[in-house]
Amino acid sequence: MIKVERSEPPAKLTTEKVKELTEEYIKTDNNVWNQDYIKKALLNMSNNKCIFCECRLGEESKYIEVEHFHPKSIYPEEVVDWENLLPICKRCNGLKRNHDTKSVPIINPTLINPRDHLIIKKFRFFGKDELGKKTIGVLSLNDSDRLFYPRVRIGEAISNILDSLGKWVDKIKFESSIEDQNELVCKMRNLLKACQPDAEYSTICSYALFEDDNYHETKKFMQQVEIWDEDLSTLEANCIKYSLTEYGHLRSNVC
Repeated sequence: MIKVERSEPPAKLTTEKVKELTEEYIKTDNNVWNQDYIKKALLNMSNNKCIFCECRLGEESKYIEVEHFHPKSIYPEEVVDWENLLPICKRCNGLKRNHDTKSVPIINPTLINPRDHLIIKKFRFFGKDELGKKTIGVLSLNDSDRLFYPRVRIGEAISNILDSLGKWVDKIKFESSIEDQNELVCKMRNLLKACQPDAEYSTICSYALFEDDNYHETKKFMQQVEIWDEDLSTLEANCIKYSLTEYGHLRSNVC
């Protein structure tokens, strides 16, 4: 889960349209929010990811479910209020159901920075306070089969990549060439890009990256031979900005 900037509402969702759709919902209970222009705008806002678990939603709007952060069953007047709509996957939507987020708040990533309330340790989410703990509980963010085990597999994949980078560093130490150095830079850049906020499961990828000693050793070597460039620093800073790791919090405070 990462902080997501709320975009402007789609042009078609005018004040008049909101009033019309809200009245229709209250009278008929129709799913008036199921509009392609709403779904596409939500997908663009979240980089095609579920707002909560960060799984990749389908490129076509039919694969997205529209989440009413304040449940429509309790707050029907907010059924198409743009500030109340979020992109969500079927799993998270099914778990949140009609949880009253006004009476018992959870994190809305468009309003609250998750890193202020959540941290990741050993591929599990932990709440830093009651808001974080309640969010984890309502959304089952440590669901073993659907979330935790896939996170471990992501971590293993990143660990394997970092192992290969460590071997590449050893090769360069003994027999260095511009081509070898450039390839190391490219490999590191691709790895950091996989941890950017627009990537699937970016918080987990960042956790796996920053928790691995091979990453820090490789970075140190690249700095020593002066091939750690500004582009890599920018990519890393962006990872840190959204990271839910202790390293990320530490580096962010230092910056």
